[in-house]
Amino acid sequence: MMNIHYFLEQSSNRPLDEVLASCAELPAWRPFDHRAVDFVARFSQRLLMHQDVRRYPEIAALGHWFRAARMRDLAQYYPIETDDAVIVGRGLTFHLAPANVDSVFMYSWLISLLAGNANIVRVSQKISSQLAFLVEVLNSTLQEDVGQAVQGRIVIMTYPHDEGITRSISSQCMMRVVWGGDATVATIRSVPLRPTATEICFPDRFSAAAIKAEALAMADDDALKKLAANFYNDAFWFGQQACSSPRLVNWVGDSEQCAVAQARFWEAVRQEVKRRAPENTPAMGMARLSAAFEYAAFSLAHPSIQEPFIQSPARLELETLVSSEAKALHCGNGLFLEQRLDAIEQLASQLSDKEQTLAVHGFTRAEILLLVNALPARSLDRIVPMGEALGFAPVWDGTDLFVAFSRRISIPKNSL
Repeated sequence: MMNIHYFLEQSSNRPLDEVLASCAELPAWRPFDHRAVDFVARFSQRLLMHQDVRRYPEIAALGHWFRAARMRDLAQYYPIETDDAVIVGRGLTFHLAPANVDSVFMYSWLISLLAGNANIVRVSQKISSQLAFLVEVLNSTLQEDVGQAVQGRIVIMTYPHDEGITRSISSQCMMRVVWGGDATVATIRSVPLRPTATEICFPDRFSAAAIKAEALAMADDDALKKLAANFYNDAFWFGQQACSSPRLVNWVGDSEQCAVAQARFWEAVRQEVKRRAPENTPAMGMARLSAAFEYAAFSLAHPSIQEPFIQSPARLELETLVSSEAKALHCGNGLFLEQRLDAIEQLASQLSDKEQTLAVHGFTRAEILLLVNALPARSLDRIVPMGEALGFAPVWDGTDLFVAFSRRISIPKNSL
């Protein structure tokens, strides 16, 4: 147990069994308890006011999402009592955060806190500057008066992959939330929970974009620049590693329309990449090149144009319908698969429970509904406008997190 490192000052150097006992004994609060709301609002405010927040746009987005006005709206949407039930938190919740997107666990934990739960969060041992920044602001907020009531309701820790520690925490929690790859999810699922506990898993996902060529052809230069900026925000934050970042771009229209649209769009994207200069290390370039060789070796895709793969974005044109093999080979890092479709609903047959988000541009709602009506079971959880793929919502991967993090205690409608 000595391998555990705690990030918050309140829990430093405490034995794990003591931390677990303390957290497990805490009562569940009602959703949107004023103590939780006040703390989250202040934490959001401190994030947004911090002089360094501009270095971390994803954290600025986190702070903006949890601002006080948003919580007032959410509280109106999620009742804490009905005619026949009261709503309370589930109890101690164990979050296992992903290594690739540092801020995601914060959404999960903060929603769980607002839903009424005490929380233990295990983060990656790879401590990023974003995580260090979040912990700094979190520690300072906990030291304020507004933080006193929630100090015992959050523990952030890291430890090596140790089934014994994971088993100890899992034995005490009433809910477990797993963010990670398929292998991580499978490993954690093998660790038993209490019989009354529940679990949500967010495994590997694959996301895409769809662009109507005719609509792009009609866009003026300003509209095209805005579209390229929106696509950049969707695809290049987190090195294209986020589950909702598009990796496949579907062009919808005839061959001539799509060729013209592609040339215009990718030139605008290249200019946006040049302007914003995202991370593009030699390792990222080699990952793209290696993936390109693998796609070619399996006759899955070939370069859309002849250009060095050390550059980003890099493009591969699919030779067949997008398959599970093609999805598994994708490395992110600014690599994009492309294909042409006559109509957007033709995409449906290529989708599975692996797909999460489809970012779209230029389609009518009627056209989108044609796609939705043709979808296989469990495919696609979100269809959003280009530029909103990384936007967070309480319903994630088809699960309403506020509902999942709480439970209903039934009470007869008539007085007892």
